[in-house]
Order: sequence, then C-alpha cells, then structure tokens
Amino acid sequence: MNITLKKLNKKLIAVTIGDIEGIGIQLLLKEWKNRKIYNFILITNLDIFNKFINLNNKNINIINKKTQDKYDKNKLNILNIKTKNKYTNTIDSLNLAYKYTKEKIFIGILTLPLNKNKINKYVNHKFIDQTSFFSKKEKAKNTNMIFIHRNKFFIPLTIHIELKNVYKFFKNKNLVINKVESLIYTLKHDFNISNPKLILAGINPHAGENNLISDDENKYLKPIIKILKKKKINITGPVSGDSIINNFNLINYDAFIFTFHDQALIPFKIISKYKGVNFTSKLDIIRTSPSHGTAESLIGSKKTTSEGILNSFKLIKKISYNRNKS
Repeated sequence: MNITLKKLNKKLIAVTIGDIEGIGIQLLLKEWKNRKIYNFILITNLDIFNKFINLNNKNINIINKKTQDKYDKNKLNILNIKTKNKYTNTIDSLNLAYKYTKEKIFIGILTLPLNKNKINKYVNHKFIDQTSFFSKKEKAKNTNMIFIHRNKFFIPLTIHIELKNVYKFFKNKNLVINKVESLIYTLKHDFNISNPKLILAGINPHAGENNLISDDENKYLKPIIKILKKKKINITGPVSGDSIINNFNLINYDAFIFTFHDQALIPFKIISKYKGVNFTSKLDIIRTSPSHGTAESLIGSKKTTSEGILNSFKLIKKISYNRNKS
C-alpha cells in the first residue's frame, strides 16, 4: 500500500548509490531482501541500476518528480534520477540526497562507498572524499571524519593530505582547537556523552621521543593540549601512536584522536573488522557510511559483512533521536 513521503519523513533515510560496481549496493540489497532494513529510498538512475543489478522490476517502486510522494513499504523504493553515465550517477545521487535531506524529507543520508579515482577521472578532478563533499555543501569548517565502533570514536584530524605535510596543519592552533571543540559538541549532543574523555596520538614515532626524533609534539601539540585543558576539556597526550590503542585505554577513553588518516584507520579497521561506521560530524544533516569501501574483488565472497551498513542505519536513527529530543 502506498503512503506519502511527508507522513514518513521522520523515518525515511536516503541511500546514495555510491559505486554501482562496488560491493555496497550488493550488501544493501542482501539485507533489504532479508527484511533487516527498511524505510529508505535508494537514489539512482533506474536504467543504470538495471544494467548492473539483477532485480525483478516487479519488486521495485519507482519514484520520480510526478510520483515523489509515493512510497511502498513492500518494495525497493528507487528515486529515479537523470544523469549522464554510471560515474555522474554517483555524484548526482549525492547532490539530490543532500537537497532532500535539507528539505527534511529524509532524516539522514547513508552513502554507499564510492571509488574516488573514478570520480576524479571521469567527473570532477577536484573531488577528494564524501566528508569534504558534504562539508563544502554546508560551508562547514569544523567538521570531523569520525569512525565509530561500539561507541568508541576514532578521529583523524587531517584526512587526505601527504604525510610530509601533516605537521604543518598543527601550526594553526586555533583550527585544531576548533576541531576538537567541535568533536566535544558532537559527542555530547549526538551521542549523549556528558564528559567525553579524549586521548591524542603524537605526529611522529614514539610521540617524538621527547625531541630525540622530532620536536613537533613539544612545539605544536603540547601547547594545543594545554589550551584545551584550560577550557576544561578532558584530554590526554600526546602519546605514541603505536600504543594508544590498548585494553586499558579502550576502557577509559571515549575518543581516540589521531594526527593523520592511516594512523586512525589501521587500528579502527582491525578492531571493527569492517563493521564500523564513518560519520561526518557537525553538519546540519546526518551522514553516515559503512567503512568497508567498494571492495569489488570481494563481491560474491563469504568474507564480506553487512554489519557496516546495518550499523550505519542504526546510527542515523540514534543521532536523529538525540537531536530531536534536545
């Protein structure tokens, strides 16, 4: 039975197509068929979807400009969009998902993984990542890429920049302080953590070994931590990146802050086993994504897990609830 989107707008989630040749759409459909996920609309061009995905059209409810107020809970709901090809389909899906979520038709966006190299080559050579994409949409300067698993938070303060340039980022004390304060706001308001406990990794091996390896930690990080503590922020560091993750710290800290991308992602992926969620903080909209990537080579493999997608749905609902009650 069809019901209007407006009546469901407190429940519906937008799902962007990502890389249609990747594993994301395969895992999504697997859990949809198992009835583990519902109340979502997939945003894609229908012809492109049918070219790559084997699904009987009898099981699809097509939504377009003429029928965008119709939703069928018993079918896969696809918002059919116009696009040029399979590459632009990825970006156009993101743009429309953002537009409709800003208009409160959706409570949040789950972005299926995309292939940055394909987007760079065939659509926009300036495209970096989905975190930056949504941050630019909202002109938000203090967003964070947050990886979440079992209510533990892993945050790289720098994302996709060359390793040799990481230390330069921390020369701007105010920028780093603002990002940490933004993180504190998110932990309190989106996750109900009243007194977040943070721990920060150093830039260099052994956190500079007290200037034996580098003075970056003493020169840049320690002054920042001193200011944050004066602001009553519960933060420890800088500590060695190779020992920041251990059983004691996992029990005693909520958020693990890292100075560069791989420093955060390596322990996160080992601990989460690709069941974690990538969340873009401090946006007006809610955006999550499974952390497993496109993984085209694993399509059809028994090594894959859908937990990242399931957890992404759960997280959108959790954050939406917390934001609406506050």
